[in-house]
Amino acid sequence: MCGACGRTVVTDPILGPVRTMRQHLIVAQTINSICHSRAGAPKVAATSEGWLVTGPTGSIATVATVEKLWAAILRDSPGKLRPELPNDVGSLADGESGEISLRVRAAGHRVWNEISGASAHGSDPSRKETK
Repeated sequence: MCGACGRTVVTDPILGPVRTMRQHLIVAQTINSICHSRAGAPKVAATSEGWLVTGPTGSIATVATVEKLWAAILRDSPGKLRPELPNDVGSLADGESGEISLRVRAAGHRVWNEISGASAHGSDPSRKETK
């Protein structure tokens, strides 16, 4: 907890040590633009603490980091959506929003690779093994 508001602060390696609502909105917009062509794709909405992911059946999940957000979107059908890095990285170089968009796309690509690799080997990375 930070002490000011009594809420637990979650560190996000993609966004850095300070998280703002503007960053959350950019992340949601970036992911929604990637997913918009996929039928039944989840919708992402920014909140002050993270994001809400609304599935095609109306289910809602809350997530606090970009990587968990991508995992929630890609977990059910990693083969149907593959976040790609843009061909023209310069097209995203419009200041902070471009840098965030690029990092979000890179994180999605990385999470997709992790989920796809685990699926190919018959394991589910969203489930932790208990001993």
